[in-house]
Amino acid sequence: MKAFTSFLLLTFGVLACTAKYYHEPNAPKLHITLYYEALCPYCMAFVTNQLSPSMVLKDRLHYTNLTLVPYGNAKLDDKGELTCQHGEDECELNAWHACILEHNDINISLKLIACMMRGRKNNLDKCAKRYHIDVTAVKDCKSSRSVDNILKKYGEATAEVDFSGVPAIAVDDEYNADDQEDLMAIFDHTFCAKYKAKFNITLNNC
Repeated sequence: MKAFTSFLLLTFGVLACTAKYYHEPNAPKLHITLYYEALCPYCMAFVTNQLSPSMVLKDRLHYTNLTLVPYGNAKLDDKGELTCQHGEDECELNAWHACILEHNDINISLKLIACMMRGRKNNLDKCAKRYHIDVTAVKDCKSSRSVDNILKKYGEATAEVDFSGVPAIAVDDEYNADDQEDLMAIFDHTFCAKYKAKFNITLNNC
């Protein structure tokens, strides 16, 4: 009897684990765009405490077309040189993030960027080692181009959106100031509600 009970528990345990990671084939994706900067404390908190747990731990990334735009409040000065809100170090880190995004899919990119945003230094090597990711192409990208060149397209994308501060989150390619408080404070709950409203589908663990 004990052996049979153990078998049932093991069987249902395996099924439960399988169900957790099951992805609906051809599931529709909700567009989420995050405009941010690498050393903004609010951006760092949002990515590490809200976005990454939702996308990775709750497995929302499969149902998301996620775009990260590492530029934030950077501007071109009168000389046409790029300046960032939190100084030169932030411009450098934004460029590192951009190179990560250019040379990896969003799943790997989010892992590396979230890991790096847990600190204020360039922890690329440490984060790459943690996740066993080859970042040779990322380093080549950063060493072979200027920061201004790397970030140019992200600056152009940011200029198209009228927001007052970062993080700024657009849903379905639309930035709505009224949604920002909920998106930043209870992102996963708000994501689930937006997904349900658009596709009439309730995701697991919502």
